[in-house]
Amino acid sequence: MENIGSLFFELSNDERMMILNNLSKETLKLSHLVKKQNMTPTEASRHLQRLTDIDLIEKGADNFYNITPYGKIVLSIIPSMNFVFKNRQYFKEHDISMLPPEFIARFGELSEYTFNLDAISNLAHHEQIAKDAEEFCYTAAEQFHWSAPPIVTERAKEGIDFRSVLPENLIPPEGFKPAEGVKRRVYPNFNMAAIVSEREAVFGLPYLNGRMDYAQFFSKDPNFIKWCKDLFLYFWDRSKPMISPFPSKN
Repeated sequence: MENIGSLFFELSNDERMMILNNLSKETLKLSHLVKKQNMTPTEASRHLQRLTDIDLIEKGADNFYNITPYGKIVLSIIPSMNFVFKNRQYFKEHDISMLPPEFIARFGELSEYTFNLDAISNLAHHEQIAKDAEEFCYTAAEQFHWSAPPIVTERAKEGIDFRSVLPENLIPPEGFKPAEGVKRRVYPNFNMAAIVSEREAVFGLPYLNGRMDYAQFFSKDPNFIKWCKDLFLYFWDRSKPMISPFPSKN
């Protein structure tokens, strides 16, 4: 009886993965792959046969190989698995329960990133994203950013679209004065970080004990930005307007 382990076994070979990637771009003959991947004809033929046997590729009447529709699906899933594999230690220690399943399935879009462990520099980086935004800056977080309001207030006056999603039961720090010109909504028990502008994005998860971790993923890659923006809008669309937790000035 077939099982998924046989597929993983075939994909575990670097040469076969390279063949799949090459065939996803163009149809090729055995001789082309021999040159491209610096293999002997015997090696190339063996890898091609194995990939053909599990229906990832097929050989046409003209002796050109191409990736099958099923092979394209399998290849599209691999980047998500690779992202999780590379960051397995992080995911061992962090809670993904707030992430909708469709965003976990899209983890491959986060493949181009830098990971910064330093909380202080990361918080400063959050402010820099607000400073550099030219169109919008969306923030989903478990707490207000203490030092950001002056920057956000000034940028909002310039027409930048600032929005925030915060926990429904949020208690602001004592003496905190929020930025003006920000649209705010609340979501029950919200606990993660996603900051996104048209230029850069940040993503981070809480530890398993619920405490937020400010070691986070940063990127200017368009796919990473789109994933973070879509995630923010997912929660924004399901949130309700914030009733101000701040005392009136009157």
